[in-house]
Amino acid sequence: MKAKVYHLDFEGAILARGFWVYVWKIVPRDGDPLHYVGKTGDKASGVSQSPFDRLSKHVGHNKHNNALRRHLSKAGIDPATCRFTFHAWGPLFHCSARPHSDLCDVTSALEKGLADALVAGGYSVMNSVSCRTPLDEKLFADLRSAFIKQFPKLAGWTDI
Repeated sequence: MKAKVYHLDFEGAILARGFWVYVWKIVPRDGDPLHYVGKTGDKASGVSQSPFDRLSKHVGHNKHNNALRRHLSKAGIDPATCRFTFHAWGPLFHCSARPHSDLCDVTSALEKGLADALVAGGYSVMNSVSCRTPLDEKLFADLRSAFIKQFPKLAGWTDI
């Protein structure tokens, strides 16, 4: 790879810890766009990191944190040859008295709902998301509205 100046532009709000739902759009050098849906927050740590933290770990080399890199490798795609766009929605639950694990479940349901909606809209999603928590329909409607500009085919999907 030849040396050159690269550019990364982001809003500082993406550095805030909390529960977020995000979508990666990955465009391989020779291929159609792929997508990866994720969230911040897990039950094991009891902490929710920022989406910027997850962004960097997803493409890093730590096998315990780099799910996106592993999906690309499995598909025979070198991440260094791709163009990435990262969309994050949050932070959620600013003043909630609910336990962290409950909020993690709600966020997991949103993550699954978004992944399913993208697939139903015809987008190619690399990862499958499992969650048995019922989807919060109002929160999902807000999430879907937030992502429609970036993913217009979400507009026609209403089966929640």
